[in-house]
Amino acid sequence: MTPKQVKQSLLGLVIVLVLTIGGMLRFQYGSIKNPSTGGSTMGTGYSVKISGKVKKTKLKEIDERIKSELVEINRQMSTWDPKSEISRFNHSESLEGFQCSEAFAAVVRRALELSRESGGAFDPTLQPLLNLWGFGSEGEALKVPTDEEIAAVKAVTGWEKLRVDETSKLWKTEPELSLALGAIAKGYGVDAVGRILDETGFENWFVEIGGEVLAKGVNPDGVPWRIGIQLPTTNPMDRSLQGIVHVDHGAIATSGDYRNYMEEDGMVYSHILDPRTGRTVKSDTASVTVCAPNCMDADGMATALFVMGPKDGLAWVEAMDGVETMFLIRDENGEISERFSSGFKGVTGYSAGQ
Repeated sequence: MTPKQVKQSLLGLVIVLVLTIGGMLRFQYGSIKNPSTGGSTMGTGYSVKISGKVKKTKLKEIDERIKSELVEINRQMSTWDPKSEISRFNHSESLEGFQCSEAFAAVVRRALELSRESGGAFDPTLQPLLNLWGFGSEGEALKVPTDEEIAAVKAVTGWEKLRVDETSKLWKTEPELSLALGAIAKGYGVDAVGRILDETGFENWFVEIGGEVLAKGVNPDGVPWRIGIQLPTTNPMDRSLQGIVHVDHGAIATSGDYRNYMEEDGMVYSHILDPRTGRTVKSDTASVTVCAPNCMDADGMATALFVMGPKDGLAWVEAMDGVETMFLIRDENGEISERFSSGFKGVTGYSAGQ
C-alpha cells in the first residue's frame, strides 16, 4: 500500500456520535429539520450538523461556502497537491521570502509557537523525515531508515530554521527545509467551517474533519453534543469506545498510534515522529485527547502531547488556561488506563466505558 493510499484509508481517531432522536432530515415547508452535510477533504471525510430548522436555500448556500473554503485550504496546505502553496514552498530552495496567503501564514505561525511552547515536541518541518519513513506524501515505501539516513535528513529539519514575517512571507535558512502541516491543518479547517456557521447566525452546530471536532450549543435533543473517544485498537473494524465527552463550546482532537503505522521484524512503528530524535515515538501512550477553545490548537497539541508523554505533557497542560487532556496508556498486556489533567472530567463530563 502506498503512503497516499494509507493516508486516504485512515479512519478518524475520534468516533463522532450524534446520538439523537428524530435526527433524520425532514422536509417541512421549504425547510430541513436538523440538517447535515459532508464530503471528502484533506484525504479524509468531513461532516457538519445543525440543530433546528434551516431553509433549503440557506443550507445550499452554506454547503457551497463550506466546500469552497475547504478546497481553498487544500490549495494552500496540502502536500498531496503538487501545485499547492505548501508544495511550491517545499520544492523551492530559495532563501528569499516566499509570499503565501494570510491563512497559510497564520497556520505556520501558530505551528511555530507550539514548537517553541512544547520545547520542540511539535515541529512543522518534518516533511523530509516523514518521507524518509514512508509516511509522507512523497515517501516511496514504508521502511525503518538507518541511523545514518535519519541523521542526514534530520539535519535539514528544525522549526528554528523557519520564520513568518508580518507580510505573510515564509523564510527558511535551510534550502531543503520543507513543511508538513497534517498535525494542525485539519484543526484549522474545522475552525474555518465553524466561523462560517457563526457568521451565518447559527447557535447550535457541530463540525468534524477526520475525527477532529468543534461544537457549539446543543444537539437536536437539546443537550451538549456527545463525542465518542475510541478504544485504541489496531483493528479497524472495532468501533468500541473508551468513553464519551460532552461539548457545547469548544474543540476535541485526538492523536494516536493505532491507525497509521507499520510493522517490521516484529516491531510496530507509529507514524508520529519525535522531532528531537527523528524516530517514531516509542512509549506506552496509546492516544491523547485534547479539549481546547479552538480546533487548530487542540489538533496541534494532541500531537505534541503524544510526543511528550504523560509526565511532561500533563505538566505542560496544567500550566495553560482553557486546555485539558486525557492520556490513554497501554500496559505490557495491552490493557488501557486513563490519566487526566485536573479539569478534563469537569469540563467534558467524561464518562468511561460507553
